[in-house]
Amino acid sequence: MQKAAQKLEKLFFLFLLINPLLDVLSGAYIMLIEVLSGSSVSQFDMPMTPSLLIRMFFLLLFALYALIVVDKKAILTMAGIGVAWALSVAGEFLYFYRFDLMSDLTYIVRFAYNVAVLVVYARVFQRCGMTREQLMKKLADTFVFSLNLLSLAILIPYLFQIGYSTYADRFGYRGFRGFFYSGNDITAIMMTLLPLCVCFFMQLPRGTSRKRFIPYATAPAFTLVAMCLIGTKTAFIGVGAAVAAPLIFALAELFRKKDRTLIVRLIIVLIIFGLTLGCLMLFASANVLTMISESLQAAGDISEREGAATALLSGRQDKLKRAFDQYRDGGLYCVLFGLGRGTQQYVVEMDVFEVLLYYGLFGAAALLWLYFKLGVQFLIDLFRRFDLMGLCIAVALALCAGYLIIAGHVLFSVSSGFYFALMLAVSRLYYAPQPKDLRIY
Repeated sequence: MQKAAQKLEKLFFLFLLINPLLDVLSGAYIMLIEVLSGSSVSQFDMPMTPSLLIRMFFLLLFALYALIVVDKKAILTMAGIGVAWALSVAGEFLYFYRFDLMSDLTYIVRFAYNVAVLVVYARVFQRCGMTREQLMKKLADTFVFSLNLLSLAILIPYLFQIGYSTYADRFGYRGFRGFFYSGNDITAIMMTLLPLCVCFFMQLPRGTSRKRFIPYATAPAFTLVAMCLIGTKTAFIGVGAAVAAPLIFALAELFRKKDRTLIVRLIIVLIIFGLTLGCLMLFASANVLTMISESLQAAGDISEREGAATALLSGRQDKLKRAFDQYRDGGLYCVLFGLGRGTQQYVVEMDVFEVLLYYGLFGAAALLWLYFKLGVQFLIDLFRRFDLMGLCIAVALALCAGYLIIAGHVLFSVSSGFYFALMLAVSRLYYAPQPKDLRIY
């Protein structure tokens, strides 16, 4: 059994490299379907992509691994999620006319997948046999590879104007997200990994080989450009936070210790950012600065025309109000165990509110307690030992947590939710003396 567990652990480390490829291929697959069919795919009627099937296969492997290593607390956590789901579905039969078992099942499976990522990778880190420094270096290499791949999957298509616009609404076309079908997903992934990759580059030892120095420098720089191209409000906030927090820390180090290393490294990232943007201006057929400017101005224009709430929430407040009215009028059972996802034709796209509305107070406790517990533990550790890495993990988690509250989908996305869960595991790893001491329960 131990040999089987070790083989699975090696596979799970490999999956960290495979995962960003799945995100690129998934968007390309959907685009191919649209080209062949001659019609667009609705976000509410998504096809079963090969990447989702691969992830569901890994969910089964996660479950097998938990059984092999006898992780009782992980099994109980998943059981609580299953009970919350079952009670919400029972309420649909008892109190509501609308019912959609497939929507119910796929929704909770996506959530369970992300929780499984958190608990399984925490255990994998714990059992890896590496020192904390060795494991952090391995994860740094993985995240740098992922960000380079994901950002190039936006920058290269932009050069040839092949891919999706971020927005195609009543205000026109703006922004660009390359082959990624969901702008929310790729934005959340990038703003989760970006602050860490900025930190990894800033803290590279002097004398690092070019083979490692160059990709560590390009990953954050390319991602800053890609997020500007995506052009959502959250993407611009992510860009600002990922640069401002390390900049303030680097300036503090410069004045306090007369150490210019951190500020010089950050300047290198910004120079590569400027050069990359310049290349797009020279070789892309579209006017990149005009597009970024229009994206920046869009929120203000929408706010003037339709109000600040619509500009911030993109109309989600109306869907939230409709769902909340149903929840409030549903009686005690509904308050405790929720409306159920299957009663809703359209999702709210605000994760924390969806958990409460679809699964009730009991479901909110069963689904969110581990996320909340680890977030509080991280904040305690951060104030006990504040440094650049801790600050950048805090920025990543804060951006993603804010995003899942006001915009979603993170907790119910197998793409962005994967990285948010992984970042929580990394936050525990960073403050553990050694990986073997890592605990999430």
